[in-house]
Order: sequence, then structure tokens, then C-alpha cells
Amino acid sequence: MAGIASGHSAGTGKRTLASSSRRAAWLIALAATTLVLLFLQLARLSVAEYSEHIKNVERFMVDSRWLPASRGTMRDRDGAILAQDQTSWAVSLQYDAIDGSWARAKARRAALEAVGRDGWRELSPDARDAEIDRHEEAFAQVLDDRVLAPIMAAGGISRAELEARLGAIMTRVEKQATSYRENRKDALRRKYGGDAPIGVIEKERAPSQLDAHVVLENVGPEVAFAFQQLAVEFPGAVTVEPSMRRIRPFDRTQTTVERNNFPTPVRSSRGVDLALEGVADHIVGYMRGVYAEDVAARPFRTADGGEDLKGYREGHDQIGSRGVERTAESVLRGTRGKLMTDLNSGDEQRIESNPGLDIVLTIDIALQTKLHALLMPEVGLARIEQYQIGWDKDGNPKQGPLPVGTDLKGAIVVIAVETGEILAAVSSPTLADGRAMSKDDRARELPSMFRPFEGVYPPGSILKPLVLCAAASEGVIGPGDRIECKGHFFPDRDDMLRCHVFRPTEGRTATHGPLDAPGAIARSCNIFFYTLADQLGVDRLVGWLTKFGLGARPDAGLAYERQEQVPSDGNAQAQLRTIVVGEVGGSVPDVTGIGVDAPKRDRVSEALLGIGQGSLTWTPLQAAQAYATLARRGVVVAPTIFKLMVGERPSVDLHIPRWAIDDCFEGLHQSVAASHGSGHHFTLHDGTREEIFDVPGVRIWGKTGTATAPPLKVDLDGDGTEERVQTDHAWWVGFVGGEDGVPRCAISVILENGGSGGKVAGPIAAEAIRALAERGYLSRSGNRSTKPRVVRRSLGRRNLIRRSMSSGRVS
Repeated sequence: MAGIASGHSAGTGKRTLASSSRRAAWLIALAATTLVLLFLQLARLSVAEYSEHIKNVERFMVDSRWLPASRGTMRDRDGAILAQDQTSWAVSLQYDAIDGSWARAKARRAALEAVGRDGWRELSPDARDAEIDRHEEAFAQVLDDRVLAPIMAAGGISRAELEARLGAIMTRVEKQATSYRENRKDALRRKYGGDAPIGVIEKERAPSQLDAHVVLENVGPEVAFAFQQLAVEFPGAVTVEPSMRRIRPFDRTQTTVERNNFPTPVRSSRGVDLALEGVADHIVGYMRGVYAEDVAARPFRTADGGEDLKGYREGHDQIGSRGVERTAESVLRGTRGKLMTDLNSGDEQRIESNPGLDIVLTIDIALQTKLHALLMPEVGLARIEQYQIGWDKDGNPKQGPLPVGTDLKGAIVVIAVETGEILAAVSSPTLADGRAMSKDDRARELPSMFRPFEGVYPPGSILKPLVLCAAASEGVIGPGDRIECKGHFFPDRDDMLRCHVFRPTEGRTATHGPLDAPGAIARSCNIFFYTLADQLGVDRLVGWLTKFGLGARPDAGLAYERQEQVPSDGNAQAQLRTIVVGEVGGSVPDVTGIGVDAPKRDRVSEALLGIGQGSLTWTPLQAAQAYATLARRGVVVAPTIFKLMVGERPSVDLHIPRWAIDDCFEGLHQSVAASHGSGHHFTLHDGTREEIFDVPGVRIWGKTGTATAPPLKVDLDGDGTEERVQTDHAWWVGFVGGEDGVPRCAISVILENGGSGGKVAGPIAAEAIRALAERGYLSRSGNRSTKPRVVRRSLGRRNLIRRSMSSGRVS
């Protein structure tokens, strides 16, 4: 038994030793595994993530300040400044001073000093917070008295307004910080999976939480100096940095309009002194703060944590809102610089800022100002007057659709024939006018619409010369051919498709009789052009109208892309689509709807196209451009708002028969110079005829047009009830040159709901021609040139820009 017991004891000892060995082995393996994991983690931190951690450390050891870059200057064709940056100063608060962290940090240091380090260690967390709270209010009050109060005083703002600004900054920054941290977490999860150390991310501060945020802009040097003293006194709370303020000298300007050549009823030997607002503001454009989509398109903070010095920072940067400021944003915008100071050594590194490029426009701002003034109602031309409506045979005033004294909106465009350069493009009302309007008035007057480029109107009779060119090119009419006007187009219907002189219900049964092309243009005979359109057919006519530019956006330099929401059915998520705004192309009819391919040919709609009515629209720019093409004898040169300093603009010859161009020239000249011309004169109360275009030393070719307008809602008697009134738009389009007979400028004028083209738009066109003559644009010996040239100034090569003809943008 003893032997057995002894053997059992020995066996048990062996098993215990083996078990202990296995446990030791497991412990060694576990320790080894732990060491390996620790080594791998160390390797990851010291190698794989070394650069990232170094960046984070360096971010706190280097003080970075951004150096503003000036935006390029915008000038007119003669060098006058249209928009320019002016150096000013901006007062900013560090985010710590906005969200309360600055006062809290100061209070913590004060509490620690008051209690002592040993005493601090003995305090519970709640006791420490209570001690900090006891000091925090005092520091918050100091910040309020010494920093916030001077900001309110310098900016002339109330406490409520300042608090609103600071609240908006906090809302924006916290949103950015949340997005920043989520993006950081996602990046770590993609890199390390489930082992990603995302817990530390919550304690990270986003770049926007480390930045200073502007609370006071455009302060002068004296105010800036005072705040610089505060910045020394309150480091980490206040910063003062140079900034740029955009000035536009012609936002407010003064001019005088002489009226000694006006129509007799509004003529005066005394000029009208005007204070104009918003001269060329649709063209120049404005600046605004950047939106989230602007930052997303080109962020200042790049995805890899770097910086794009030309990128955008929400809450800090400005971007072009519309006009050339928008379309030439990438050219005008400069690249900010950077000043980096090592907090340990004090060493500085500096990346200089680069200013944006200057841009020269084709606009003559002096001419633009003169034409702008002509559309001011108080001048007397852009307003309904009795001489425009007329009198009956007994001398009684006729009643028009709108009462005498009604102010009119409109547009004027002037194009240099040789180059296609836009010398002036006036829109009434302006953006500046709109800011003073009520919401209802803005909805009715549409000041945000740039009428020369965005207003679409039926052409009316100003289309007739283009119809002749189309018919001649297609062989529908030959040189010297005549068409008889019998007053109405259909032989058996005298109540439709009539000539403007044939109105049996009013006792007018006159006809034009047989007419050649020049006579038909001069007299604006409807029957002549109904016939041409009918014989051409809608497909061929529309094809030729598109060659003249109808239905296509001109891309003259103001078109840009914008995102808009697509309406949804309420269930689907709203979608965004990209649209082009700033310029429109008007419309031409769908040839399959009314042409020979339709189930039943609509001859009425086809014929109406011949006089510019029906489903046709174009802009004043397109009208001036089409007549500039006529003035070049059928050569198309695309219009532009940008001054091309070198080279020639591309052109396309439409190969219109020479005789047709000659007939257009003759008919358009007769229209304004011969007594039978539709744009020659108006008749006064006593029966006296007064010429509209009594301008010496020039030769004028032009066409009037009266185009049907949509019904207009008007309170005619002032009782607060609006009535629907049917009116017509008043057109005058033509070209003009000196006594040598060479056309040099094309002009279009439209007065919305003005009625008679000759009596309403004609006098404004006459004054525009006088302005062109005074500016030297019309004579060969004048002191003006519209040819491309290099403008040499001290700004040097930075004046040069290149324009992408395909996109209408500057690059």
C-alpha cells in the first residue's frame, strides 16, 4: 500500500509540474502576444501615423496667419475703374472668445493660482468646477467691457446685433466641426477597421474652432490701431488683419441730360440733373459671402488636411455674385498668402499673396451713363406722353391703353459693328433700384432681370429685314420683284392677317399697292412679309433666323451655371440640376408644330412669323447683333463684353445676296429719312410733322417695331383694383455711321408696354445716336476706335485675359 501511495504521489507531482509548465507557457505566450501588439501599436504610432501626429503637434506649435490677396481691378475700355479692391482692416475674434472657452481657460488658471497646486490636487472635480465658476464671470465681464463694447461702438451696432453675429458664427462653426470629426472618423475606420482609435477624435478641435472669425469689417486705420492694442492686451482673443473692400465708383454717380433736341412736347433749354444709382451694375455684378456649395466646389481645407490658398472659407471669403464678378471669378480672385511663426524659436516663414488679374471690358462707362440717364422717367422720354398716343380728327386727345405719365421700363444696347464689342447695355430698373423697392414692386418690376441679355420679347416688325434676307437667299424673291398689298393676306378674309394701314372697322381702307423690297421695309408693309413667310415655309425661315442668332444664347460673357432644385412630388428627395443664367437665347418655333410636316399646315402661324409675331422671342442684345450682321453685309461676329487685347474675332459669312443687303440698307434708310418711312416722324396737336431723327452729320438706318406684349395688370383709376390691359412693346433697332456711309454702331431700344416704336423708342434712339457722335464713334476722323488694341498702362501684362469662346467664360 505504501508503494502504491508513493507511486500515486510521484504521479501527482509530475502532473502538477506539467500543468504548471503549461500555465507558464500560456503566460509567456500571452506576454509575448501583448508585447507584439504593443510593438505593432508603437510602430503604427511612430511610423505609419508619425507624419499625421507630427502635423497635429506642429499645428499647435506654429501660429499661422493668412495674408489677404487683392481682387483684380475691372476697367472699362478707356481705363475707367468699374470695380476695385480697397485696403481696409478687419477685426476678428478667436473662436475661444466667442464660445466662452477663453474666459473659462483664464478662470481655470486664476483658480489654480488661488488654491495652489497642492490644494488643487486635493479638490474633487465638482469643487474644482465651482472654483473655476467663481472666477469665470469676472473674465467674461472683462472681455465684454474691453473687447465687445469697443466692437459695438466702432461698428455702430447694438448688443442684439452683435450677439446675432456671434450666434451665427457659432452655429456655422459647430456644424463644420461636427462634419470635420465625422469625416475624420470615417477616414480612420476605412484605414484601420474596427481597431480605429476614434475615441480621441471627439476631443479634437476642428480647424474652424482654432480660427479667428471676422466680426467687424472695413474699419479704418485709426480703429484698426486701437484694436491692435487690444490684441496685445488680450492675446488669443482679438486679432486685427488687413482685408479688402470692393468699391464700385459708378454705383452712385451724377450726370446732366440736355433736352434741347428732345421732341417739342418735352423739349427744354434747361438740362435735368440726375443722381444715378447702379450704372452698369448688372454687368459689373456684386460680391457676396460664400455658401456651402462654393466651399464644396473649392475648399480651403483639402481632403488630405492641406490648404488650397485660393480655396474658399465659409464665413471669411467673398465670391462674385453675378455679372462679370461672377463669370470672371477665377481670373479676378487672387491667391492668399500665409505667415507662419514658430512659437518656440520665433522664426517666420512667409508665402506672399498673389493679386487677381485685371480685366478690361468693352463697355464705355461714360456712354453707358448717358444712355442710362435717357431711361430715367423724370427725363421725359421713358414715359407715356400724349404726342405718342395722338389726337383724333377733331383735336381731342386719344386714349391709350396706359394713362399719360406712366413710367416705362426698358433697355438699350449698342454694339460696335466692326468688332462685335458691346459698348453699352442699359437695363431699367437696375439692381440698385430694386433694393429700394417693396417685395410686390420687385415682383412686378423685375429689377434683377438684366433686360438686354435676359429680357425676351417678340421681335415684331424689326424682324422684316431678316425675313427678306432669308427669302432672297432661298430664291423666293429676286431683285426688283414686287408684291401687291391689298390690305389683307387671304383674298376672302379682310378681318385677319391685315396690313397696319387697313382697318375697315375704323374707316381706314388704304393699301400700299405694289411694293418692292425697300419700299416694303420703309413702309413696314405686313402683306409683303406675310407673303414671303408663306412662300418660304416655316422650316426654311426658322433655319435662317437661327443663322442670325435667334434661339441660341449669345455667350457674350455674362452667362454662368447655377444649381437649382427640381420640384419633387413630395415623396422623393429634392434633386439639384445645373442651369445657365445671365444670358438667354430667346425662342424659335418648333417647325414640326406649324410647318409642312404638321398634320394640317397652319398658314396663319407661318405668315405671322414674317412680321415677327407668334412663337418667336429674342433679347435686345440679339436684336442689335442681328442688325450688326446686316451692317456687316451678312457677316456674323459674336458679341462680347470682354475686351480682347490681341488678335481678331472669328466671323461667319452667311452669303446673303448682295442685292438683298442693298435693299435692306435702302429700306432701312428710307424708314427714318423719307416722309413715307414708318420711323420718320410723329404728328403734333396742330398737325405739324416733326422728324424723329434730326441728327446732323450722321447716316442712319433703322426700323421701328410694335410687338404684342402679354396682358399687363394696372390700377388705372387708383382705386386699388388692377385691370388687365393689352399693350404693345415699342422697338427701334438699326445701325448708324458717319457721313461717309459706313455703319459703325448697331443700336437696339425697347420700351416695355410703350406702344408705338417710332414715337416712343425712336426719340431715345435719336439721343443715343447723338451720344455716340459726341463720343467720336461714328466718323472716320473721330477720336474713337473700336478695333482690338493693347491698352498699355503700368499694370502691364496683368491686363491681358483670354476668353473661352465656347463657354462664354473668362479663363
